[in-house]
Amino acid sequence: MKHLLLLLSIALYSSFSAEAADSVITVKGQLKDNMCTVSMGSQDFYVDLNTYATNTFRSAGSASEMVPFSITLENCGSAASGVKINITGTTDSTNSTLLKNSVSTGMATGIGVQILSATRNVVQPNQSSNSLSSTNLVANQTNVISYYARMVSTTNAVIAGKVSSTANFTLQFN
Repeated sequence: MKHLLLLLSIALYSSFSAEAADSVITVKGQLKDNMCTVSMGSQDFYVDLNTYATNTFRSAGSASEMVPFSITLENCGSAASGVKINITGTTDSTNSTLLKNSVSTGMATGIGVQILSATRNVVQPNQSSNSLSSTNLVANQTNVISYYARMVSTTNAVIAGKVSSTANFTLQFN
Protein backbone atom coordinates (compact mmCIF):
# COMPACT_ATOMS: atom_id res chain seq x y z
CA MET A 1 0.00 0.00 0.00
CA LYS A 2 2.87 2.32 0.80
CA HIS A 3 4.41 1.63 -2.61
CA LEU A 4 1.15 2.30 -4.38
CA LEU A 5 0.77 5.62 -2.58
CA LEU A 6 4.36 6.57 -3.49
CA LEU A 7 3.78 5.66 -7.18
CA LEU A 8 0.56 7.64 -7.27
CA SER A 9 2.34 10.67 -5.73
CA ILE A 10 5.15 10.50 -8.32
CA ALA A 11 2.66 10.11 -11.20
CA LEU A 12 0.53 12.96 -9.88
CA TYR A 13 3.56 15.25 -9.40
CA SER A 14 4.99 14.55 -12.85
CA SER A 15 1.65 15.23 -14.58
CA PHE A 16 1.35 18.64 -12.89
CA SER A 17 4.93 19.63 -13.56
CA ALA A 18 4.55 18.80 -17.27
CA GLU A 19 1.67 21.26 -17.57
CA ALA A 20 3.28 24.04 -15.58
CA ALA A 21 5.85 26.39 -17.11
CA ASP A 22 5.40 25.35 -20.76
CA SER A 23 6.08 28.96 -21.86
CA VAL A 24 7.45 32.15 -20.44
CA ILE A 25 6.32 35.62 -21.44
CA THR A 26 8.60 38.51 -20.66
CA VAL A 27 7.20 42.00 -21.12
CA LYS A 28 9.71 44.84 -21.39
CA GLY A 29 9.52 48.57 -21.78
CA GLN A 30 11.42 51.73 -21.11
CA LEU A 31 10.52 55.23 -20.05
CA LYS A 32 12.43 58.20 -21.39
CA ASP A 33 12.05 61.85 -20.60
CA ASN A 34 13.62 63.13 -23.83
CA MET A 35 10.62 62.60 -26.10
CA CYS A 36 7.69 64.70 -27.32
CA THR A 37 4.35 63.90 -28.95
CA VAL A 38 3.31 65.09 -32.39
CA SER A 39 0.43 67.56 -32.10
CA MET A 40 -2.88 66.63 -33.74
CA GLY A 41 -2.46 69.44 -36.29
CA SER A 42 0.83 67.91 -37.46
CA GLN A 43 -0.66 64.50 -38.17
CA ASP A 44 -2.07 63.74 -41.63
CA PHE A 45 -2.10 67.27 -43.04
CA TYR A 46 -1.94 68.85 -46.50
CA VAL A 47 0.32 71.56 -47.91
CA ASP A 48 -1.31 73.52 -50.76
CA LEU A 49 1.39 74.34 -53.31
CA ASN A 50 -1.00 76.60 -55.27
CA THR A 51 -1.53 76.68 -59.04
CA TYR A 52 1.12 77.75 -61.55
CA ALA A 53 1.32 78.13 -65.31
CA THR A 54 3.50 75.57 -67.06
CA ASN A 55 5.72 78.38 -68.40
CA THR A 56 6.83 79.02 -64.78
CA PHE A 57 8.98 75.93 -65.26
CA ARG A 58 11.09 76.89 -68.28
CA SER A 59 13.95 74.45 -67.64
CA ALA A 60 14.91 71.52 -65.44
CA GLY A 61 15.38 72.80 -61.90
CA SER A 62 12.88 75.67 -62.19
CA ALA A 63 10.90 75.98 -58.97
CA SER A 64 7.65 77.42 -57.70
CA GLU A 65 7.40 79.66 -54.66
CA MET A 66 8.14 77.98 -51.32
CA VAL A 67 5.10 77.25 -49.16
CA PRO A 68 5.76 77.12 -45.41
CA PHE A 69 4.52 74.31 -43.18
CA SER A 70 5.56 73.02 -39.78
CA ILE A 71 5.62 70.02 -37.49
CA THR A 72 4.63 70.81 -33.92
CA LEU A 73 5.96 68.69 -31.07
CA GLU A 74 4.29 69.07 -27.69
CA ASN A 75 4.49 67.55 -24.22
CA CYS A 76 8.27 67.49 -24.52
CA GLY A 77 9.97 65.90 -21.53
CA SER A 78 12.43 67.58 -19.21
CA ALA A 79 15.37 65.85 -20.94
CA ALA A 80 14.28 66.75 -24.51
CA SER A 81 17.25 68.31 -26.28
CA GLY A 82 17.02 67.38 -29.96
CA VAL A 83 15.29 65.35 -32.62
CA LYS A 84 16.27 63.92 -36.00
CA ILE A 85 13.41 63.96 -38.49
CA ASN A 86 13.51 61.66 -41.49
CA ILE A 87 11.21 62.49 -44.40
CA THR A 88 10.46 59.30 -46.33
CA GLY A 89 8.57 58.63 -49.52
CA THR A 90 8.89 57.60 -53.15
CA THR A 91 11.42 59.80 -54.90
CA ASP A 92 11.39 61.04 -58.47
CA SER A 93 13.30 58.78 -60.87
CA THR A 94 15.12 61.74 -62.44
CA ASN A 95 15.94 63.70 -59.28
CA SER A 96 16.15 61.81 -55.97
CA THR A 97 15.96 65.04 -53.94
CA LEU A 98 12.34 65.34 -55.06
CA LEU A 99 9.29 63.38 -54.01
CA LYS A 100 7.60 61.72 -56.97
CA ASN A 101 4.38 63.16 -58.34
CA SER A 102 2.08 60.28 -57.50
CA VAL A 103 -1.22 61.37 -59.07
CA SER A 104 -2.70 58.44 -60.99
CA THR A 105 -5.14 60.30 -63.28
CA GLY A 106 -4.54 63.70 -64.87
CA MET A 107 -0.97 63.86 -63.58
CA ALA A 108 1.42 66.67 -64.47
CA THR A 109 4.70 65.31 -65.82
CA GLY A 110 8.23 66.61 -65.54
CA ILE A 111 7.65 67.85 -61.99
CA GLY A 112 8.34 66.71 -58.43
CA VAL A 113 7.96 68.08 -54.91
CA GLN A 114 10.89 69.32 -52.86
CA ILE A 115 11.01 69.72 -49.08
CA LEU A 116 13.32 72.36 -47.61
CA SER A 117 14.39 73.02 -44.02
CA ALA A 118 13.70 76.26 -42.13
CA THR A 119 17.09 77.48 -43.38
CA ARG A 120 15.97 76.66 -46.94
CA ASN A 121 18.36 73.76 -47.40
CA VAL A 122 17.05 70.81 -49.43
CA VAL A 123 15.88 67.93 -47.24
CA GLN A 124 17.01 64.70 -48.88
CA PRO A 125 14.24 62.07 -48.51
CA ASN A 126 14.94 58.57 -47.18
CA GLN A 127 18.20 59.29 -45.37
CA SER A 128 19.93 56.85 -43.05
CA SER A 129 19.73 57.76 -39.38
CA ASN A 130 23.46 58.56 -39.31
CA SER A 131 23.06 61.14 -42.11
CA LEU A 132 20.32 63.14 -40.42
CA SER A 133 21.11 66.37 -38.63
CA SER A 134 19.54 67.09 -35.28
CA THR A 135 17.14 69.95 -34.60
CA ASN A 136 17.40 71.46 -31.13
CA LEU A 137 14.40 71.18 -28.82
CA VAL A 138 13.52 73.18 -25.71
CA ALA A 139 12.59 70.87 -22.82
CA ASN A 140 9.15 71.16 -21.22
CA GLN A 141 7.84 73.31 -24.08
CA THR A 142 5.99 73.00 -27.36
CA ASN A 143 8.49 73.06 -30.24
CA VAL A 144 7.62 74.08 -33.81
CA ILE A 145 9.90 72.82 -36.57
CA SER A 146 9.50 74.77 -39.80
CA TYR A 147 9.79 73.50 -43.35
CA TYR A 148 8.96 74.59 -46.89
CA ALA A 149 7.60 72.69 -49.89
CA ARG A 150 7.69 73.61 -53.56
CA MET A 151 7.34 72.14 -57.03
CA VAL A 152 10.54 71.67 -59.04
CA SER A 153 10.72 70.70 -62.72
CA THR A 154 12.75 67.66 -63.71
CA THR A 155 12.68 68.38 -67.45
CA ASN A 156 12.87 71.41 -69.74
CA ALA A 157 9.19 71.07 -70.65
CA VAL A 158 6.53 70.17 -68.11
CA ILE A 159 3.05 68.96 -69.02
CA ALA A 160 0.06 70.46 -67.19
CA GLY A 161 -1.88 68.37 -64.68
CA LYS A 162 -2.25 67.62 -61.00
CA VAL A 163 0.68 67.44 -58.59
CA SER A 164 0.59 65.46 -55.35
CA SER A 165 3.24 63.68 -53.31
CA THR A 166 2.98 61.84 -50.05
CA ALA A 167 5.69 61.75 -47.42
CA ASN A 168 5.97 60.31 -43.95
CA PHE A 169 8.18 61.57 -41.18
CA THR A 170 9.85 59.61 -38.42
CA LEU A 171 11.26 61.09 -35.25
CA GLN A 172 14.40 59.98 -33.47
CA PHE A 173 14.92 61.82 -30.19
CA ASN A 174 18.42 62.51 -28.88
